[in-house]
Amino acid sequence: MDNQEKTSKPALLFLVFNRPNTTERVLKAIKAYRPERLYVACDGPREDRPGEWETVQQVRHLISQGVDWPCKMYTLYRDTNLGCKMAVSSALDWFFEQEESGIVLEDDCLPHSDFWRFCTELLHQYAHDDRVFMISGNNFQEGQSVTSDSYYVSALTHIWGWAAWRRSWQKVDLEILGFDDWVHRGGLQRLFGSTRWTMAWQKTFNRYREGRYNTWDYPFLFAAWKYNQFALLPSTNLVSNIGFGIEGATHTVSDMYNSLASIPTAALPFPLKHPVQWQHQQAADLRTLRTKMFPSPARKLWRLLVFNLHRYGGLPFLFGWQRRSS
Repeated sequence: MDNQEKTSKPALLFLVFNRPNTTERVLKAIKAYRPERLYVACDGPREDRPGEWETVQQVRHLISQGVDWPCKMYTLYRDTNLGCKMAVSSALDWFFEQEESGIVLEDDCLPHSDFWRFCTELLHQYAHDDRVFMISGNNFQEGQSVTSDSYYVSALTHIWGWAAWRRSWQKVDLEILGFDDWVHRGGLQRLFGSTRWTMAWQKTFNRYREGRYNTWDYPFLFAAWKYNQFALLPSTNLVSNIGFGIEGATHTVSDMYNSLASIPTAALPFPLKHPVQWQHQQAADLRTLRTKMFPSPARKLWRLLVFNLHRYGGLPFLFGWQRRSS
């Protein structure tokens, strides 16, 4: 592999919708990357949301005015609303029909400058390695060290800033056919080693099939599991989700106190230190399940308490007193 291949910039798919403020901040980071091929997908406004057409148009105008570097830009702008599941999955179909591999970024995912190089190098490093399903920019370990390497092997396909290959996306089935049989054959038990997590994931995927989650990321996750492939997660967090509690958010509307909100990013030392031995870091995944994805009621209550203590200025909140404005 020559140096030019290692450093060539992957194409970028930028998923936007109705949030001009976060879109503008993420677009500024994209400008620093200066992709040579930029794909922009935007769902159409919802009929029952007054004023949404204007905000969607504002976002599209930001894109048209903000892309001021030499690049080929392609747009997929919907006139009617498809919803998160179909809008994003069809945008990914469109993107990977044109590109063998690439980076995907949503309008509320603000990347560290090292995110681009991390994705670029690993897309080339593992282009023909069927053990790897995707590359994520997320680290939810709360400062806990997983490995001395630059990244670790995970069964969790975090998608707040990620990269993958056409070969991975082609495996995704929105109907998640075969999920029950895969679970029955011990798939979840092998990955997470506990009946607790098997039950938690079964409940989540059942809700998806019932139509309670209008999203595409659960089929994406199951595709990795079904084909015994893994995600590569950085040793430092490279992407911060700035969309929690923001008007227009789809899945993070009322979670301002969520511990996943606006996690700080940090530089990743280069050159990358690659793992010598291939090993699924199950302990790190279980920490993420306990603390982020399936927190206990006590942990949720603690998060709410901490959020309100911060919001209202300390202990007086516990007694029903709010801090007076000066």
